[in-house]
Amino acid sequence: MAINKDNIIVEGASGKFGKKLVFRQRGVLTIMSKAPKKTTKAPTTAQIEQRELFGEASIYAKSVIANPELKAIYQAKATGNQSAYNVAFKDYLTAPTCEFELSGYTGAIGDIIKLKIKDVIEVTNAVVSMYDAEGVLLEEGNAIQQDNLLWWNYTTTTENASLPGTRIVVKLTSFPGNVYEYVAIIE
Repeated sequence: MAINKDNIIVEGASGKFGKKLVFRQRGVLTIMSKAPKKTTKAPTTAQIEQRELFGEASIYAKSVIANPELKAIYQAKATGNQSAYNVAFKDYLTAPTCEFELSGYTGAIGDIIKLKIKDVIEVTNAVVSMYDAEGVLLEEGNAIQQDNLLWWNYTTTTENASLPGTRIVVKLTSFPGNVYEYVAIIE
């Protein structure tokens, strides 16, 4: 991939040049790359699933740029030559990260389970479910986002006398509405 810098001959060019080159516009840049080749192989199941996922991401990104309020949110996160469309596309495809901080959990009522959650835009909801070693639901509820926006806290409501094997399940809802599940098991 080559990026045009002050070449007046190709500046603003777009489309295929012969059978070897393709020119694209990204913001104010003209990008030149090798022309893509069509494959004769049938797509694998994984490729078909990935294409469907990309199609869903594209539909989501198009809906974002059609909504001025959402477009402004995504445009604020764009860097360099990214567009709101690019950031929305990435947000749809990228799962948030979730780190468990369990040092404050002793099994008592009122203990705090901390979750460090990062996402492209934001996570809109975090539901915590706790199960004992046999898989019986002990409690479930919403974690509360803290003022620094990175940490979420869940306050326990049930006593847990047997910590080993306790499974903590967190379901996160991302800004596009995708739901992701994270699990920590206390040893």
